[in-house]
Amino acid sequence: MIGQTCSAEVPIVFAERKKTTTHEKLCGQLAEPEGSLAVSDVTPPPVHLDKVVEGLAGNPVLPPELVRRLFTYRRGFGSVAKRLDLADDMIAEVIAVDDHWLTHSLALNRSLPHAFRMTLIDHPDPAIRATVVVGAYGAPRELFERLLGDADLQVREYLAQSDHVPTDLRARLAADPEPKIGATLAEWWPQAPEPVRRLLLTDPEDAVRAGACATYYRPLPHPVPPVDLLPALLAGPVTRAGAVA
Repeated sequence: MIGQTCSAEVPIVFAERKKTTTHEKLCGQLAEPEGSLAVSDVTPPPVHLDKVVEGLAGNPVLPPELVRRLFTYRRGFGSVAKRLDLADDMIAEVIAVDDHWLTHSLALNRSLPHAFRMTLIDHPDPAIRATVVVGAYGAPRELFERLLGDADLQVREYLAQSDHVPTDLRARLAADPEPKIGATLAEWWPQAPEPVRRLLLTDPEDAVRAGACATYYRPLPHPVPPVDLLPALLAGPVTRAGAVA
């Protein structure tokens, strides 16, 4: 009898536990789960969902209506906005959504029409304006002229690093009041015209001179200081090692 009682009660206990667990997953809903539909309702999304969405975002044959649906996806880095086949109305829609990562990816899009780049350089987020500089290959001169006066340090720093800024406009950054800009320009533009190099090598700020006469530069080849400046550079603590090299 004892064995029969236990064997009869055990299934009941398990059944009650299963019911409670299902109700907990349904956040306390009163409706009883029914068959397989109830199981699918509480099944978590697959762990690879983000990768699937990223794959769809880059799929060149994804229909436009599905591309638009990805504009509302708020995980990942908005890579759908890097697609090369975005129509003008889609681009306008992305800008109107004003999601940070979507707009960021759009600013990096190499096929973005320059008219939209000119719109993005007025974006209130300085990180977006800086990203426009990174993706602005072949952009009109006006875009760089306007960004040269940007109040944000990062925007001007990206301009100093960029080889696609017109030479005469990039040279203006050597006179930027923020020493970090001059130092960045010196590090990233070792083959700058000699007047620009001289201005950087004789800057009153140590950080700028150190960047202009260093042992390491981002691009190659490394520059050779003008001969007439060598005595002062050798005498300076922050430029001595670079001058010797």
